[in-house]
Amino acid sequence: MGGRQSTLATPEMRKAAENDTSSWGLPPEDIPEDERTADELVLQTWAFCKAKPSPAANYRSDVEERKRRQSVAWRKRASFIELDCGEDSFFVSNTYKVVGVADGVGGWRDEGVDPSLFANSLMENAKLFSETHRTELNPEVILQSAFDKVVNDGRVRAGSSTACVVTLRRDNNNNNINNNNNNLNDNDSNKKDEALLDVANVGDSGVLVVRDRQVLHRVHEKVHGFNAPFQLALLPPRLRGRAFADTVADATRETIPVRKGDVVITATDGLFDNRFNTTLASDAGWIGQVSTSALERIPILGFFLSPFFADEKVAYVDPQRVAQRIVQDAYKVSIDAEAHTPWSSMLKKFGAKDAKGGKADDITIVLSRVTTREELNASNVW
Repeated sequence: MGGRQSTLATPEMRKAAENDTSSWGLPPEDIPEDERTADELVLQTWAFCKAKPSPAANYRSDVEERKRRQSVAWRKRASFIELDCGEDSFFVSNTYKVVGVADGVGGWRDEGVDPSLFANSLMENAKLFSETHRTELNPEVILQSAFDKVVNDGRVRAGSSTACVVTLRRDNNNNNINNNNNNLNDNDSNKKDEALLDVANVGDSGVLVVRDRQVLHRVHEKVHGFNAPFQLALLPPRLRGRAFADTVADATRETIPVRKGDVVITATDGLFDNRFNTTLASDAGWIGQVSTSALERIPILGFFLSPFFADEKVAYVDPQRVAQRIVQDAYKVSIDAEAHTPWSSMLKKFGAKDAKGGKADDITIVLSRVTTREELNASNVW
């Protein structure tokens, strides 16, 4: 688990990464058998993001805003297109089995390069590849293919970003993953309600898996040093050898057994630097707790009824509101100079004894619940 490294050496993986990109995003010739199965486990997903404070964003013209929306029209879902993630990006595949996030490296602005372009292009390519190659659930292959297209298609001249791709697949062996975390093995659960979450993580974005509002597992990050995450990069000749340029093969690779009702938080470091894992698990876990609730089926009903319950967090019965509230809470902390945060805790470890406050940053969350395709279809997410 934890520290297991990835490889991209097999011919099959390389072949998938070198496929003709002209077919990407086209409807598949045939729907995979799994997608016809009512009890197949999938990721029902919502997303929200908020850019860090920026005077330029506050004074963006209507023309500039239309251009921004057009640049992320590939996200398809209207509620996703309207989101301004700053230098972050994300994707949700219409296979309901693949999601991802990326965090563009802001230093490129000093080179006259918009950091969001690389991150958005990488996530767009990952979405298109996963929707065309619907049976490919190796996150390394998806990420490598997406990165290769960024490098080769000429749309982005330079840039870099962290990247995290998550896939959900059937456990064909139905065997426990070899790991030392007893929380990941639950022998009395129903095997048909179990699957494997595969993660390829380059840098300090990450994944938090939640069960019963408790932390089940946090995927490891990978950094060169303080505030210097691993990153995929497209470098102009003059910067080659002088800037970080990691590869997909450098990704942290982890596999986590999950089951129906588990909640998966895939997010950029803007979230994890400002909110502790236990807090995120408690807040996001509500959408796992209420997965069979009538209120969840009809979110507007939950909206109107929640004020009448003693626990204000019954309002979380609408998962989109959960995602939005988590990001908004993190944003408030990120601009609070007195807050106790994971960021300030890390600063103390590096010698800043009196460190406190959040870290102003773009914040992106992709919030998923493991559920069946039958329940997904009944909820009409898209």
